[in-house]
Amino acid sequence: MAGPPLEQYVETRFNLLTVALEEKLAAHTATLRALVEAQQAAVNAAKLSAELALAAQDLRYQQRFEAQSDALAAAFLSQQTAMQTAFVVAEKAVQAALAAADRAVSKAELAADKRFESVNEFRKTLDDQQRTLMPRSEVDVLIRGVVEKISANKEVIDNIASERIGIKGGWGYAVGLIGAMAAIWALFKALGP
Repeated sequence: MAGPPLEQYVETRFNLLTVALEEKLAAHTATLRALVEAQQAAVNAAKLSAELALAAQDLRYQQRFEAQSDALAAAFLSQQTAMQTAFVVAEKAVQAALAAADRAVSKAELAADKRFESVNEFRKTLDDQQRTLMPRSEVDVLIRGVVEKISANKEVIDNIASERIGIKGGWGYAVGLIGAMAAIWALFKALGP
């Protein structure tokens, strides 16, 4: 038997090969499409996962930012309160210091007034002494006068004694001496303070 002509055989074989290749190509194309779709789904899933991770990270950053802002506001408020308290305490301390200084000045003025009073009393005492005490030159003159009177009285007594020697064992001398002493005592009494 004679088979189909070569040309027909080649053409049939070629058609069969073409169909087989087209089927394989279709299968590869379907596989590639499935692979591309799977890759696209994986990319979309990765995108979604990345977006979710970014959203979660943004949320964490936002929460941290808000927490830091709240902490900073609290610290600022605490610092402000502390400063106000410090200012109040400092103001009270300054007021207390001023009051203490005023009291100290009043006491110092009172002490100065008392000291000046005592100084004025001392000056008055010195003025009184200056008015009442005799100057040295006047005392010297009075003492010289008393000494002269005593000398004169002694001469008179001596004269009287020489005239009356023996009158009652020297009572004349005693009376003269007592008189001279009384004169000296009266002089010192008059000059004394």
